[in-house]
Amino acid sequence: MISLVKRDGLARIANLNEHKLPMMIDFLDKNRFEFIDGVDFGYAPYQLSFIDEERYEILKGKESSISVVTGLRTLYPKKIVETIFTLRRRDWKPLYATALATPENLPLLIYLGVDIVDNILPIVEGYNGIYLLPDCRFDINSIKEFPCSCSVCSSTYPEDVKKMSYSKKSEFIALHNTETLENQIKIVREQIRKENLRNFVEYRSKVNTELTLMLKIADKLIWSGEELKKCFQLYKRSKALFTVPEFDRPDVRCFLDKSAEIYHPVSSTLVLLPCTSTKPYSMSRTHSALKRAVQLRGVNEIIISSPLVSPRELELCYPVSNYDTTVTGYWSADEVQFMGEKLANLISKGDFDKVIGHVEGGYRKVVEKASEIGGFEVTFTVEEGILSEKSIENLRREFENSEGMKFNLYEEIFRHMVRYQFGMELDGDFTVKGRFPELKLYSGKERILRIDTRYGMLDIDLKFAEILLKNRKYTVKIDDFEPKGTIFAAGVIEADVRIKPNDVVVFFNEKFLGTGQAIMCGEEMVQVDKGYAIKIRKKCKVNER
Repeated sequence: MISLVKRDGLARIANLNEHKLPMMIDFLDKNRFEFIDGVDFGYAPYQLSFIDEERYEILKGKESSISVVTGLRTLYPKKIVETIFTLRRRDWKPLYATALATPENLPLLIYLGVDIVDNILPIVEGYNGIYLLPDCRFDINSIKEFPCSCSVCSSTYPEDVKKMSYSKKSEFIALHNTETLENQIKIVREQIRKENLRNFVEYRSKVNTELTLMLKIADKLIWSGEELKKCFQLYKRSKALFTVPEFDRPDVRCFLDKSAEIYHPVSSTLVLLPCTSTKPYSMSRTHSALKRAVQLRGVNEIIISSPLVSPRELELCYPVSNYDTTVTGYWSADEVQFMGEKLANLISKGDFDKVIGHVEGGYRKVVEKASEIGGFEVTFTVEEGILSEKSIENLRREFENSEGMKFNLYEEIFRHMVRYQFGMELDGDFTVKGRFPELKLYSGKERILRIDTRYGMLDIDLKFAEILLKNRKYTVKIDDFEPKGTIFAAGVIEADVRIKPNDVVVFFNEKFLGTGQAIMCGEEMVQVDKGYAIKIRKKCKVNER
């Protein structure tokens, strides 16, 4: 039975009896592949299901504890991704993809949801004289010095290997290839622990066009249905790295869609600004200088980046709060079109009498495209640089001639983040305390919310937990026990299906109420019998509230 330890999207670290997933079955070591001695592989590869589904159902393996898929190596990249996702949608069982993994594609396979791989391909490549590395491959006869210091390679020299018999040479390469693959599994586990697997997969996929294609296909499929999307965190500790425009990344698509859905600007004037390398934007030199020079108050602001556009009210929300992107000064036509559409969506949410574009270069092209799409006029104010005297004077003049509206930006930050994170309105009288970005929200003398800058989300106190419980949002009903430290899936009775890994949740039973951070998605908490479900943050006895 599988026991979840940590999730990062579809990838996971879990315990399977005495084994740790993700894992490699080593066919060079009999003691390490006893795991599959009792596995039913069936009599037909998965490809038969495309030709004759009825016969495939008869001939396929009847393994009940893990999902086994064979023959994927012969499929086109798109079909490989679709097949893995089809199996991953069915249940939470460990997924074993046979004869598919190499050191090069291993990170992507784990990202797609594969739990178990083997070293069949590394062995075959070894007997073909192919020396594998994580991002390249060599014919053993062309190597002058080993670019690897594994235990296999460090014991000899290339010239000595070339003089070996065919069987000895093949065994040597197969051992090296196997150790390289196993090292990649260890690296991937660490990336999952850091919640950084997506960035790592993007980096590694760039050396292989087939892997790049598979990742793009996966992004589109993930966002096309709820079954897979529910496993991907909305909030992470790791930085989102956008080395190229990744419009279909799950975290990008989620933010752009949800922000447009919940954005509620209150002013009749909107100022459009460029992004900055410093996050949050408000603490950057550029935005700080503009605020000092022009006193931007009583107007709404939207910041333009690629592949993000964000209202000022959501700049503390992940991934806007913690991302980095390559700045070349060049915006492709696809970028301009995509960002223009997303900007137009946000602007359409307000009733603006004036839109001021304090942007230049590619940012201006995005604003012009948004203006064309949305059918609104924009007044541009930049001349000779964002912070030039002319630009500042132009912005000041437009701002003075515009109608502002009194509102508390910090309160609006909390209102928008509550809508974004919990899908509800923040009602009542509240007071914001703290120094930006470490803001806290109080109801009377009791704190109810705070900005968690590690994850780019809201952390909740017990008073707000009661509000969520009343509205049955992000709640988990647990069995009759006192929770301590961690709540396991075995103790979960009911869970909100909206819950994703890393979400802040409310757990409760008749005696205890508390808050915690989800490790599983809500559906998984109910369906599995083992594994970590919630990491507890706060709790109290019900009769003490």
